[in-house]
Amino acid sequence: MAEMGYVGLSEQWALKRAGDLHWRLIARAMGQAEAVFTCAEGRPLYAAFCASRLTLGDPAAPRLGGGLELRARLYRVGRSRLGSLTELRVEGRVVGEIALVSVFVGRSGEGAMVRRAPRVLAMPAAVSPALEALAGTAARAAGRARRWPATAPGWGFTPTPAVDFNAAGLLYFPGFSALSDRAVAAAGLARAEPLRARTVAYLGNVAPGEPVTVQPLARRDGHLSLIRGGDDRLLAVLRARY
Repeated sequence: MAEMGYVGLSEQWALKRAGDLHWRLIARAMGQAEAVFTCAEGRPLYAAFCASRLTLGDPAAPRLGGGLELRARLYRVGRSRLGSLTELRVEGRVVGEIALVSVFVGRSGEGAMVRRAPRVLAMPAAVSPALEALAGTAARAAGRARRWPATAPGWGFTPTPAVDFNAAGLLYFPGFSALSDRAVAAAGLARAEPLRARTVAYLGNVAPGEPVTVQPLARRDGHLSLIRGGDDRLLAVLRARY
């Protein structure tokens, strides 16, 4: 029941499950029993996602009461990033895929999140062209989005710590998709069809209590959304296809 949403597969459930598998694969690669990471000084680190892509080749396949299996594999992305590909299987057939790319971050003395190396970084030998392409797509999307005026029409929301944030004090990555969907609905751009694909470039995060603005724009087969922080800094770029 948890894996099904109002229209087909629950994107929120699928992303959370794939994210958990991603972190567990990293821990296993580092010889750890738990997905808890630290830097050389012993301070906590987090494998933060910088890009994700959910693709559903057969959105109607997952059904209430049916079986759904997730199989994930870890890859190297460039010199210091890690990625995973999670297959979504129904009755042994691949019906979708979740691609995730992450980088390790930790808190600076001022509390801001900065890129840091873990105590031990075990990089898989295998690379994935799909994950390399996703990282490139996310970088290009971010570059184009920075030219989009901050004054474009948008809808304001304040994420709720008890619902939208994780234990690291970060807005949990599926929450960006949820914010986009809320703004799309408020703008009257919601689609009745099930989601077929969503690509997200994560560029920043927010503090609990900080408001965000979501700027949605209709596309022929879906919509594009930009999410900005309270100071108009760009936090995420999302592209959904139906």
